[in-house]
Amino acid sequence: MLIDLFTVFREEADANGIVFYYSGILSQNVITTMSDSLKQKLQIQDEKGARSRKLFSTFIEMIQNALHYSPRAPGSDDTKEGSIIVGKKDDKYFVICANFIQKQHEARIREKIDPILEMSADEIRQAYRTQLKNDRHSSDTISKGAGLGFLTLARDSVEPIQYAIREAVGFENELSCFYLKATI
Repeated sequence: MLIDLFTVFREEADANGIVFYYSGILSQNVITTMSDSLKQKLQIQDEKGARSRKLFSTFIEMIQNALHYSPRAPGSDDTKEGSIIVGKKDDKYFVICANFIQKQHEARIREKIDPILEMSADEIRQAYRTQLKNDRHSSDTISKGAGLGFLTLARDSVEPIQYAIREAVGFENELSCFYLKATI
């Protein structure tokens, strides 16, 4: 039975252009290993130049965010979990990352992403440059960065970034699942 399920999973992944997939515990060591694997995959596919750099940068930004901003995994003392997919469809790559977030942070995330979705590509680049020059960066005490992550993803994406926040089944009162997609 499990072999059949895995066969279906592999066939669906191949049919949908998935070139890399991971779901599990996140740590800096795991991210380093995934990064090496993705680099190797891109070299095999002969991806070079700006698009390869943007794809890799997007991958790192998303998975680092999952590691840094996810709460501890349910039922765990110290681990964090997340999932990431890199795929290719119609000569464009896509990266989708998923991780748990605390319910109380849903509105904060929406407040950061929704305005970006309304911006043109030029407005995104200008907002990025403005944020780089901003010494105070953000009044957001939760964010570890300068508030550039979502702007960087939107700037590098050839299509508008997409996101969804869904109920975390079994943990509806405390956690949600955050999904983020960028197309390179």
